[in-house]
Amino acid sequence: MRTEFDPDRLPLAILELFRIKQGEMVSALMHLGARLELWDALSGCEPCTSDELAEAAGLRERWVREWLHGMVAAGVVQHDDGRFALTPEARVALTDRGHWAYMPGVYGPPLTHREIERTAEAFRTGVGMTWDEHGDHACHMQCAMSAARQESFLVPEVLAAFDGATDRLQAGGARIVDVGCGSGVAARLLASSFPAAEVVGIDPSERALAAARARAQEADLDNLTLEQGTFDDLDRFGPADLLVTLDVLHDLPRPQQAVAAAARSLAPDGWWLVADIKGRGDLESNLKIPLLPYMYAMSVFYCMSSGLSEPDGEGLGTLGLHPARLEEMVRNEGFTRFTPHEVEQDPTNWYYEIRR
Repeated sequence: MRTEFDPDRLPLAILELFRIKQGEMVSALMHLGARLELWDALSGCEPCTSDELAEAAGLRERWVREWLHGMVAAGVVQHDDGRFALTPEARVALTDRGHWAYMPGVYGPPLTHREIERTAEAFRTGVGMTWDEHGDHACHMQCAMSAARQESFLVPEVLAAFDGATDRLQAGGARIVDVGCGSGVAARLLASSFPAAEVVGIDPSERALAAARARAQEADLDNLTLEQGTFDDLDRFGPADLLVTLDVLHDLPRPQQAVAAAARSLAPDGWWLVADIKGRGDLESNLKIPLLPYMYAMSVFYCMSSGLSEPDGEGLGTLGLHPARLEEMVRNEGFTRFTPHEVEQDPTNWYYEIRR
């Protein structure tokens, strides 16, 4: 560690600190782009002037122009002689809903003053916020952040790699339980992909379930039911031929108890699919992860906070459920087969095949 002040380093340090603040402000601009449907409007009329984009989006030109200039400065939008267009890569990531990289949901509303104050209080009391306590915006952000990857990879790549699972689910009579289903993206996908199977999605959040039920009704899926519940309620919904837990375990105050509940509710020859963040075990190993500051910030405000939302919660955090940790947990509950799967295009998650 350095201990002596280096005046030559100070300007670079200040610049980096302002870049951190810049990220906060530009993220809010990106959120406005999604909320005001500016990305789709720009994609539909590019290359266009600020006047043309404002007319297409039904917005005021002066505001649209300043937003465009900010997006050019951020490298998301191109500019040539008064006309603007998305970069080809940004067009995919921000407007192509069928692509695994579609990501406007990442730019949810900025954290509110109430959330900041509540998190500051958690530093003093030790008790964090549940996901539901954040409000509707967090429910929608959580769903949108992973929806495109689930729709692209879950059935054709992840489940296809589980020996015999797809055949069992297609044959009829199988039961799939998605615990921690959130807004129901994976549950709807599984119900539509395996119409002969019975699919149950459970989640503790009525906010999330309300969104899930509305979308399930639109999709007209008669093999999907959605119920309020947690891992503690799994005995009511099993035995499951396929148990699904996507980006949930690291958020739980008592993940070992959840693993025990999964062991009780899984059919003897069933599969447990767990998806979780690609943590590497400790800070030094995690330093190799791209966007690591983002991961730790998400942990403080959301994931670790949820894991500490009950007294004596374990508080694993966003990166706390690395492969060795999860394998130890599942083997302690009698599981004997633990196989990590990696989807090459997915930079975020490991996918685990867990069996008795």
